[in-house]
Amino acid sequence: MFSRMEIARIGGIPIYLDMMFVLVLIVFSYPYFTAGNTQLMSAGFIIVVGLLASILLHELGHALAGRLLGVSVSHIDLTGLGGVAHFERSLPNSVFTRSVIYLAGPAVNLLLWLVLDYLAGEAAAMGNPLVALPFAVLSYSNFMLLCFNLLPAYPLDGGHTLDAWITAIAGPQWATRIVACLGLIVAAGLAYLAFPSAIFILLVALFLAMTNWQALQSLGRWRRP
Repeated sequence: MFSRMEIARIGGIPIYLDMMFVLVLIVFSYPYFTAGNTQLMSAGFIIVVGLLASILLHELGHALAGRLLGVSVSHIDLTGLGGVAHFERSLPNSVFTRSVIYLAGPAVNLLLWLVLDYLAGEAAAMGNPLVALPFAVLSYSNFMLLCFNLLPAYPLDGGHTLDAWITAIAGPQWATRIVACLGLIVAAGLAYLAFPSAIFILLVALFLAMTNWQALQSLGRWRRP
């Protein structure tokens, strides 16, 4: 009961934080907090807060796009594997609407990547490497979030966007088959790159594999239409 708590309401949308999310952030930033240097510890704190803000802004991007297109978000969860914006109802069948809503999150990461990269360069040019460090780390993190979320796999934004387009052309069953198969390939590729030391990436690969395998299983046998 203490693993999830509401931390804020933004635009009337409740934001829930899972303690596993906090644990993952601490694991990624612990080298800064154990460096024995107060400046590096301060940089680590900025990085933790910045990562939290980046993922939250990603989900708020979905929420804003949904609200503009007539679909509201009931709440946002920040979990150990990222963030999830929960919509109050199913998204419209419109390919344009679905694409805009799904790609709004990665668009936020693209903007953050460019802005933070500029700030890191400016800080470095002014001779402030410890100021440039958190900006550079957060810039790279947003670039990785952008690339990861655009991968063609469920439940990622790239997978859902591809699903919307294939559904319009070949129907929902073939969309699920194609995206889920691509998702299994993506999961295998991540596992190969992460093995044997990147435990968190291996867990992400396992999560993707299970999600996309379940999507395939939900269709039953492959039959001719």
